[in-house]
Amino acid sequence: MPWPFDPATSGDTPLQKLSEMELLMQRHPWENTAVGPVASWPFSLKLAVRTLLDCQLPMYLAWGDSYTQFFNDAYVPILGEKIEGALGGDARATWPEIWPVIGPMWDGVKRGEPVGSDNLALTINRYGYFETCWFNYSYSPVYSEQRKVEGVLVTFVETTGKVMAERRNALQVTLTEILRRETDAEALMHAVGRHVSEYAAGALAIYATVDHAAQAAVIREQWRQGAPDGEPGRVLPLEMLAFGRGAQLLRGETVCVPDVEQEADIPGAGAWLAQGIVSGLVVPLMDADRLEAVMALHAPAAQRWETAEVQLLEDSTRRSWEALRRIRAEQALRDETRILELMKHATEQLASTLDLEPLVQAITDAATQLTGAEFGSFFYNHTNGNGDAYLLYTLSGAPREAFQNFGQPRATKVFGPTFRGSAPIRSDDITKDPRYGSMAPHHGMPPGHLPVRSYLAASVVSRSGEVIGGLFFGHSTPGMFSARTEELIGTFAGQAAIAIDNARLYDMAQKAAQERESLLASERAARAEAERHNKMKDEFLAMLAHELRNPLAPITSAAQLLRLPEVNEGLRLKASNIISRQVRHMTELVDDLLDVSRVTRGLIKLETEVLDLNKVAMAAVEQARPHIEERRHTLTVDLPRDQVPVEGDRTRLIQVLVNLLNNSAKYTPAGGRITLSVTRDGAASAVSVRDNGSGIDAQLLPHIFDLFTQADRAPDRSQGGLGIGLALVKSIVRMHEGSVSAHSDGPQQGTTMTVTLPLAQAQAGETPRAQLAAETRPLLVTIVDDNLDAGQSLAVLLRAHGHTVQVYEDASTTLRAREAESTEVFILDIGLPDMTGYELARRLRRQPVHAGAVFVALTGYGQERDRELSRQAGFDHHLVKPVDIAKLAQILARAGSPVAPAH
Repeated sequence: MPWPFDPATSGDTPLQKLSEMELLMQRHPWENTAVGPVASWPFSLKLAVRTLLDCQLPMYLAWGDSYTQFFNDAYVPILGEKIEGALGGDARATWPEIWPVIGPMWDGVKRGEPVGSDNLALTINRYGYFETCWFNYSYSPVYSEQRKVEGVLVTFVETTGKVMAERRNALQVTLTEILRRETDAEALMHAVGRHVSEYAAGALAIYATVDHAAQAAVIREQWRQGAPDGEPGRVLPLEMLAFGRGAQLLRGETVCVPDVEQEADIPGAGAWLAQGIVSGLVVPLMDADRLEAVMALHAPAAQRWETAEVQLLEDSTRRSWEALRRIRAEQALRDETRILELMKHATEQLASTLDLEPLVQAITDAATQLTGAEFGSFFYNHTNGNGDAYLLYTLSGAPREAFQNFGQPRATKVFGPTFRGSAPIRSDDITKDPRYGSMAPHHGMPPGHLPVRSYLAASVVSRSGEVIGGLFFGHSTPGMFSARTEELIGTFAGQAAIAIDNARLYDMAQKAAQERESLLASERAARAEAERHNKMKDEFLAMLAHELRNPLAPITSAAQLLRLPEVNEGLRLKASNIISRQVRHMTELVDDLLDVSRVTRGLIKLETEVLDLNKVAMAAVEQARPHIEERRHTLTVDLPRDQVPVEGDRTRLIQVLVNLLNNSAKYTPAGGRITLSVTRDGAASAVSVRDNGSGIDAQLLPHIFDLFTQADRAPDRSQGGLGIGLALVKSIVRMHEGSVSAHSDGPQQGTTMTVTLPLAQAQAGETPRAQLAAETRPLLVTIVDDNLDAGQSLAVLLRAHGHTVQVYEDASTTLRAREAESTEVFILDIGLPDMTGYELARRLRRQPVHAGAVFVALTGYGQERDRELSRQAGFDHHLVKPVDIAKLAQILARAGSPVAPAH
C-alpha cells in the first residue's frame, strides 16, 4: 500500500516517482503537529491525504479543530510566499486575510453542508502585497470512521486571468459605446469617470487639467464606485497628484506606484498615507508635447499594477481624451461659425449708417451681443457746435435709469486705462481685482449699481490716435469673458472706431462742400472694402457649410442602412467604412481650420533646428504616398547627392511639402505624373513640385496663395477643400524667411509650385548659428515700454548677453534723453501713453544720429496689417509679445555684424 496507508513502505517507492510534496510530507515531523505521527492517523485522514496527492488540480485538506493543512504540488503556486510553515500548520494562520470570508463557509461544511461556486473573489496577500483573485472552488466534508466531519477537503481552480480578461473586454466595449454616444464634452467626462471608477473598484478616479504657471492640477471630475466623490474645482500641486513624479508626467510617461511606502524615490510618503492613498496610476494626456490633463487612480491599498492593466487604462484614457478633444474642436468650430455670423451682422450694421447717434447705439448693441454680456455701455467724447467737449453714453441690456443717478465714470484704476487708450482689460471677477475699490467715497460700485462680476473693457481709438471712448461690458456671473472674447472685442473696437471716423468724416463732408467728393470717394472705398470682406466671409461660410454638409449624406444613408433588420454583415461593414471615411474627412477639415487659425493669429511657435532638406522631402513623400498611389500617379523624386541644410521646424516643413504633393495628386487626372525635386543655388535652396494636371488660370495665379482662394469649382465639388491649404503653406514658409511661388501655362497645362528657403550656415544636426550668443557683438540697446516690469526684465536678459541697455517708459522722455543718441538698436512698444510707437520710430528715424540704428517693433498684434504698419513707420523688424528670445538674439547678431540688417 502507498504512503501514508503503510508508513513502513514509504522507502520502497523510487524517489523519482514521488512528487515533491509527497516527499515533503513523508519527511515532515507530524508527531509535532495536532494530527500526531502518521501511524496513528485514522483511515479517513490517510485516504483524504492520498486522494489530494494523487489529484492533478490544486487541492488542500484542513483536518480537525486545529485546521491542520495538507496540500499537493498543484496548490503550491497558490500559496506564493506563504509556503513557509504552511504544511502541517493552521489554515487560519496561513490565510488570516480571507478567514472572515471562508471561515463561516467551512463552519457549514463541518456541519455536513458542502459548498462551491464559480469566480469567488478573494483579496489575498501571497507575495507581500494584496491582490484580488478569483477562484472556482468546491468545499467538501471528510467524515471519520465515527461518521463525524473531521476535515474540509478543498478543490479549486484560479480563474483570475479569465475574469480580468472579461472585465477588461467589458470596459472596452462600454467605453466604445460611451465614446460613440456622447457628443457633449462635460457629459463625456461624466460617463468616462463613472465607468472607470466602477472598473477600478475602491479607487478614486480623478480627471484634472494642468495649470503650468502654478505647477498645479485643477480637479474637474472625481468619482468612486461609479458615483461623484468631492467637489470639482479643487486645486492641488501637480506633484501631489503624481506621487512626486511630476517631471515624468511632463515627459508624457505614465506614473505607476504599487505602494508609496515601498518607493525609495518618493519622499514623505506620509502625505499620501494621511489621505488614505497607498497606491496609484496617473496617465498623462498630451497635446503634442505639452501636458494638458491627467487621469489618475488613487487606491486605498497597495496594488500590483499588471502591465496589461496599465496598458488598458492608458488606452481607455487616451481614447477618451482624443474623443474629448474632437468634441471640443467641433464645438469650437460651431462657436467660431456663430461668431463669424455675429461679426458679419455687426459689420453690416456699422456699414449701414453714417448718422453718429444711431451708429454709437448700434455699436453698443452689436458689441454686447458679440461678447455675450448681460449689459454693455459705450462712453464716448463728443464736441458740440461751439467746440465744447463733453461725455455721452449709450446702453444695451439695461435702461438709462440704471446709470443716470451715478454721474460720469471717473479715471479710477479700473476705468482710467481704457479712457487713455490701453489694450482691452478683462477680469473674471472685478470685485477681486487689486485695481478695484481704491477710490473714495464708494471704494467700489455705489449702492444700486448693476451687479457686475465679470468685467471687460476696450478702448475705441481713432486712426489718428485719438481715444474716442470706451466700450464696457458686465455680467453678474464670474468668469463669463474668455481670451477669445477679449480678442474679438479688441477687433470690433477697431471696426467701431473706423465706423465712427467714417461718420464724422461724412458729417464734415455735409458741412464742407469743397471736401465732399473726396469724402464720398473715401466712403465708397470703405463700403467696397466692407462688401469685399463680407463677400469673402459669405463664400467661406458657404464653402464651409457645403464641406461639412457633404459628408452627412453618406453618413445618414449608412446609418439608415444599419437600422434595417435584414442587413447582412457585408453591408454592415460597408456602411461602417462609409461612416468612418466621412467622419475622418470632417475631422481633417476641422484640423485644417484650427491650423490656419493658429498660424494667422501668430500662435504657432517654430521648433527650429538645422535639417537636411532631402530628408524632409522624403518624409513628406512617405506621408503623401497613399494619396498619390490611390490616384495611380507616377511620382519621380530628384534629390542632390549632398546635404541641403536649412534651418526650420521639421514638422511644419513636412506639412508644407505634403500639402503641395496632395494638391498635385488631387488636381491631376488619374494616372498623371508628379515630380518633386530639391536644388541649391548659392545661399538658397528650393523644392519644386511639378505635375501635368489641370493647371491654373492666369487671372487666378496672382491670388492662388490668398486665404479661401480656389479655382472655379464644378457643381459637384468633387475636389473638395476650403481654399486654405496654400495660404497655410505661404504663412509657414514666410515664418521660415522663405518664399513660395506658383507657375502654370494655363488650364490643363500642369502646375509647378516652388518653395525657396535660405541655406543654413551649419550642417544638419548642428546648432543653428543664430543660437550661438557668443557671436553677438555687445550693442547699446534702448527699450521703450510703458510696462516697466516688461521693459526691465527684457533689459536684464539682454545685459546677461553682454549688451548695454537703457529703459524708458514713454516717447517724450526717450526723445529728450541724450543717453539714447548712441543707440544702435531701438526696441519700441507700439502702445505708448503719449504717442504710438509708430510715431516715435518716425521721429527717431528723422534724426541723423539714428540713421544707422536698427528699429524693432514689439507688440501684441501680429497680423499682416500690423506688420505693414511697422514697415511704413520705418521699423526693420516686427516681433510679437511675448518676445521670442532666439529671434531677438538673431536680430542683435545681425545688427552687430558689418553687414547691414535686412528687414
